[in-house]
Amino acid sequence: MRATVTFAFASLLLAAGAHAQSDRASLLERAGESRAKGSPDAPVLVYEIADFQCPYCAAFARDVFPHIDSAYIRPGRVQWVFVNLPMPSHHAAWTASEAALCAGAVSDRFWVMHDRLYVAGREWIDADDPAAVVAGYARDAGVAMDEFTDCVEHDRVVPILLQDVIFGSRVTGTPTFIIDNQETIVGVKSFDDWVVVLERVLRGK
Repeated sequence: MRATVTFAFASLLLAAGAHAQSDRASLLERAGESRAKGSPDAPVLVYEIADFQCPYCAAFARDVFPHIDSAYIRPGRVQWVFVNLPMPSHHAAWTASEAALCAGAVSDRFWVMHDRLYVAGREWIDADDPAAVVAGYARDAGVAMDEFTDCVEHDRVVPILLQDVIFGSRVTGTPTFIIDNQETIVGVKSFDDWVVVLERVLRGK
């Protein structure tokens, strides 16, 4: 099962090409690793396929995920991997995904950006310049801004985003969750519902 954790990491390195420079490959690897939360030795692996501009994804991130993080991810029972699926109809979603991954690549701040983007609601979505607002979030998060700006302006993490979109093409909406590559949950469920699911999966280990 653990080999599946690195679906994006291995694929993106191939996608970058055999002649990609080692520093670029290293940045991509750091970006990919930064969106994985929890122990790589956790018995359960969950992929969350989500869009930063999706209101249902935001509701899950604000109201449910913190409880899952506290009860299952931090204790080492579940590893959680965020897969970006910016919908074409959401004009600022790609910008947010790229910024979060760049923050992860240069300063290991993917999850800080994840939380800020969802908590901020429509502040950045409705802004005249969403990219500038999101860059402000990165600055507030303590991201190294010179490296962040270079990453964003030169589309350094696009290989990961494209791999995510391909991986996410199997789903019909966001958020969608894939547990151990065997079970799929679509939409926002309560924390109590997640407890039932995760405890059942853990008992089967």
